Amino acid sequence: MKALRNRVAKILRYSRSEEYSRKYVVMNAFDGVMTVLGIILGSQLIGNGNPAGVLGAGIGASLAMGISGVSGTYMAEKAEHERKVKEIEEAMLKEIKGTVIGEAHMKAALINALVYALAALVAGLVVVSPYALTLIGVLSESAAFPASIATAFLLLFVLGVFLGRISGERLMISGAKALGVGVATLILLMLLNLILPGA
Repeated sequence: MKALRNRVAKILRYSRSEEYSRKYVVMNAFDGVMTVLGIILGSQLIGNGNPAGVLGAGIGASLAMGISGVSGTYMAEKAEHERKVKEIEEAMLKEIKGTVIGEAHMKAALINALVYALAALVAGLVVVSPYALTLIGVLSESAAFPASIATAFLLLFVLGVFLGRISGERLMISGAKALGVGVATLILLMLLNLILPGA
């Protein structure tokens, strides 16, 4: 495992995509949290908060994000890294395909796509996990909703803090901003439910 981790770190370092990888992992995880949070809030507000239904919808959405993330991100990353390779070749006046640097760029595209997709998938599954605990009798049905909301808000705050570390922004402010997005989503859906009852 350590050897694999070191190899991946070397590929990202040689392809100069370490910083972008960290940033986009957080962004994809953020998307995963917000998508499943929306499903949970929507289900609860329309009175259809059946644990099995919410869990199924949450898992389905998370898997869909993971699958689309792998394919879409890989194509985008591959094109970006191919562009970088061409720029390096033009600057060096020599071909680098087949070299350590050239191979690192091609492998980085696949690694980034897998990691980005996994970030969204795992984040979504973590948010909906209290409903799974309800189905196996660990949590009561009434506890699943607040537990999922608390988990989502905690994840948003942690992701915000991590983005703050990357950008150099004050950690608590960055975490509060990310958390604010979740709170705003909750308020917006509640207002929508008041305006359009049963929507």
